[in-house]
Amino acid sequence: MIVDLLKRRSTWHLHMNSTPLTAREAGVQSTPKQYVIGILAAVVTLFLCKLLTPLVGNQILYLSLWPAVAFSVWYCGVGPAIVTVLVGATGIWFGFFNHPFHSAWSGHLGSEYTNLVGFLIACAIIISIGETNLRTRLRDQQLTSEARAATAKFKALFEQTTVFAGVMDTDGIVIDANRLSLDMCGYKAEEVLGKLFSETPWWRGSAEVQEQIRFATRQAMQGETYREVLPYFWADGSQHLVDFALHPIRDDDGKIIFLHPTGVDITDLKKVEEKYRQLTQTLQELVQNHTEELEHRTRQLRELSRRLMQLQDSERRRIARELHDSAGQLLAALGLNMQAMLMETQSLTPDLIRNAEENYALTQQLSQSIRTMSYLLHPPLLDEVGLPAALDWYVRGLKERSGLDISLSLPEDFGRLPADLELAVFRIVQECLTNIHRHSAAKSASIRLSRDGATLRLEVADDGKGIPADKLEEIQTLGSGVGFQGIRERFSPYNGTMHVDSSSAGTAVTITLRIPGASGASSAQSRAQSANN
Repeated sequence: MIVDLLKRRSTWHLHMNSTPLTAREAGVQSTPKQYVIGILAAVVTLFLCKLLTPLVGNQILYLSLWPAVAFSVWYCGVGPAIVTVLVGATGIWFGFFNHPFHSAWSGHLGSEYTNLVGFLIACAIIISIGETNLRTRLRDQQLTSEARAATAKFKALFEQTTVFAGVMDTDGIVIDANRLSLDMCGYKAEEVLGKLFSETPWWRGSAEVQEQIRFATRQAMQGETYREVLPYFWADGSQHLVDFALHPIRDDDGKIIFLHPTGVDITDLKKVEEKYRQLTQTLQELVQNHTEELEHRTRQLRELSRRLMQLQDSERRRIARELHDSAGQLLAALGLNMQAMLMETQSLTPDLIRNAEENYALTQQLSQSIRTMSYLLHPPLLDEVGLPAALDWYVRGLKERSGLDISLSLPEDFGRLPADLELAVFRIVQECLTNIHRHSAAKSASIRLSRDGATLRLEVADDGKGIPADKLEEIQTLGSGVGFQGIRERFSPYNGTMHVDSSSAGTAVTITLRIPGASGASSAQSRAQSANN
């Protein structure tokens, strides 16, 4: 009976007492006050026995002390309970049986000793059971307290989180859902709790999405987290997007005991992403349109520049022909007349002879200047015998006029090139040598021209002072002046490239062009045929 009382008391106290552990319950030594309570429990029990002895006799004296011992071990601890046993046993032995003190431990072996020993053994059992139950109760109370604290923390996180959250059992039934997932969507707890998650109103508008939720549940039960962006519905019928995830929750043994669905509403984010995508697409289209327009205008400018150069070359050819055919012939006739006049010296005065001689010399100089100007405007050798002869004539003339030492190097079997390409190369060499003569302060220059299959390579170098760094940077970034821009316009129709290397020791301009209609494996025979053509 006492044992059942202790067990019932332990169970009742476990459920009713949720206060923190006392000092004694935490394992601290009992206080003097608790010992006093144990002694008072024994004294009160002895006093009650004294009052009831005339009615029931001495048969239940030891039995009546058991509740006092149980009370002491329950509320005061092991030490006060032992004191209660000692005080109670002493009081019964000397107070009810009237044994003198000196004979208390005499050799008398009667029933009173047997009762006393049985009482002590029973009290020891009661104290042991009470202490065991107390420790069990304290352990259960501590576990309950920790569980309640963990539950409170989980509930706080569960309700205060900024995402949709819920708890499902292993059958897919919704056990709990946080307030955000209900209030934001306009649902009540009774519309969601206790139902299959796939059949909750969040997914009611799409059978396909409900099937995805059932698949996610099966996958989570196998221990794999499921995540997907899904459409879901609010209570007002509007459709939204959620970044949904379903996680398995395991116990300490790794067994899946719950499923944890979470979600973040990304409807506004998707709208912003869609607007950003549309804006990006619009910008790309605008950039593409402007790029195409710019490329179109660039092609138009290049075509215009090419046509202007063609017109310029045609005009130069026409002027050169006019100078040679008209002014040149008139000057030649004038020279012949003056020469004939000088032959009639016997009929002329000395002054008239001197003036005639000076006029004849000026006429010859003018004729030579017109011839040079005509050749510079369009060298006739370029059309007649090709680029090598035209370059050789131009280099020799420039050496005589400028004093610049110029060397020309090209293969003997160079052959002919298309007429437009020969004219372009001649004008490029002409522009390079003009720049050297005007700006480099060089004493010598070299021209190297070679061809390899369909590739033509031109290198013009000098030993001058070089190009300043800022000017060279402009040239490399296609922002140079008229001279180099003209050179680029000359070789651009032939997919040409230009590299300018300059230092204080001089400048080298290397230009590579593509020969139209030429194959990579050209031969001397093909070159000869080209020259004959």
